[in-house]
Amino acid sequence: MPSRFDNSSAILTTQQQLEPASNLTEHNYQPSLVDEARDWYYGTEELLDALPRIWTRSLLYLILGFAGIVLPWSMLSKVDETGTARGRIEPKGSAQRLDAAVPGNITSVKVKEGQIVAAGQVLVELESNDLKTDLQQAQTKLEGQQNRLAQLDLLKNQVMLSINVQEQQNRSQELEKMSQVQQAQQNFDAKQSTFNLQKLENQAQVDQAKQNIYSSQTSYKLSKIRLNRDLAEVDRFRKLWKIGAVPQIKVVELQRMGDESQKSQIIAESDQKQAKLRLKEQQNRYQAVINQIQADIQQAKLRLQEQLSSYQSVVHTGKLALLKNQEQLKDLQTQIGSLSTEIAQTKSQILGYKFQLSQRVVRTPIDGTIFQLPIQKPGVVVQPGQMIAQIAPQNSDFILKAQMPSSQTGFLRVGMPVKTKFDAYPFQDYGVVQGRVSWISPDSKIQETNAGRIETYELDITLDQPYIQTANKRINLAPGQTATAEVIVRQRRVIDFVLDPFKKLQKGGIEL
Repeated sequence: MPSRFDNSSAILTTQQQLEPASNLTEHNYQPSLVDEARDWYYGTEELLDALPRIWTRSLLYLILGFAGIVLPWSMLSKVDETGTARGRIEPKGSAQRLDAAVPGNITSVKVKEGQIVAAGQVLVELESNDLKTDLQQAQTKLEGQQNRLAQLDLLKNQVMLSINVQEQQNRSQELEKMSQVQQAQQNFDAKQSTFNLQKLENQAQVDQAKQNIYSSQTSYKLSKIRLNRDLAEVDRFRKLWKIGAVPQIKVVELQRMGDESQKSQIIAESDQKQAKLRLKEQQNRYQAVINQIQADIQQAKLRLQEQLSSYQSVVHTGKLALLKNQEQLKDLQTQIGSLSTEIAQTKSQILGYKFQLSQRVVRTPIDGTIFQLPIQKPGVVVQPGQMIAQIAPQNSDFILKAQMPSSQTGFLRVGMPVKTKFDAYPFQDYGVVQGRVSWISPDSKIQETNAGRIETYELDITLDQPYIQTANKRINLAPGQTATAEVIVRQRRVIDFVLDPFKKLQKGGIEL
């Protein structure tokens, strides 16, 4: 070990250098500070005496440099204390979840996770051969039913046309027959009128003939009475003439009067016979006219009855034909109604099959990006309600859904800045995306990890930009991309990290 006297010059030099300082201290500082400086001086002097001269000088410079530069820097400079959270990009708001509506076997997967899709695009298809066969059979059945319905409709139209024609024909025939009936009725009525007129006229002639008979009979009786009287007078005067009581001329005169009376009687008798003959003739004529007219009336009546019967026959025949057509139409309508019901049932079955087929083809209802696609390959059997895919709406904002261990969330607050590093893009080459904490779950959740069960808080981190900007291009972020979020929970001085172990040691000592 070097002797203290080997460094006497150094000590002297140091002493000489310190003397002005001592004098300055005596003038500018209090006695207590001077004592402390002296104590420090003697301790340092002993230490420096034990070191080589070059090391002494270097250590002094190091101490002075640390005290003048590093210590102030460590006290003034601050570094970010971060909490690390793991998560992935999700659309802001609710994503469209697509679940399996029916059980089945996946036969085709048309898209990939992260792929951009348009509304109506097929994502996944389930096995549907049996349904397609049933649908084809139902469509074939429907085609046959529709053809049969078309035939029935055509036949129905023909029958309706026949009914219209039959109705028109019936009306025409009825009008024609009614005209004939009316004509026969008019003829019958005319015959009746003629009969009545002829009967009255001939009856008047018969009555006149009877009246003539009565007159001729009266004349005959009067002439007979007159003749009998004249004959009696002639006999009486003839007797008187014979006895000469009256002249012969008187007898002759009476005889002449008797002859005239006889002549009148003969004429009256002849008139009576003529009147009887005329009455008989009138009666015969009357009867002949009556018989003829009655025959005509009977013939007209028969004609009328014939026309009425023909009219009724035509009406009945027309009604039967019309009723037959109407029955045929009713039967066709029944068949059409039954067939229409069957067609409706078949269409309902087809709609059911198509609906079931549509349930076996999962389509995206919106434009967007495949956010989640749990089933990547065919052959997987799914159950109703099982998620098939999750679609992020197009042009929707992104957020980072992340989980942070509860041990790092002591100073976590909404609005704190975040640096996001994406696993697909190394931050050394692509940098980080800035953001802020927009939501913190009110309660922690227990999460199973490889390291065991840990408590985590869920975070929503709003990104300042939905892309990563490089020198040459802009890379758009996609839902489902994973990232590490470093949340700047607070800023601490550098010296605090140096003092933390001592503080913990001191705190532990106090606790002990």
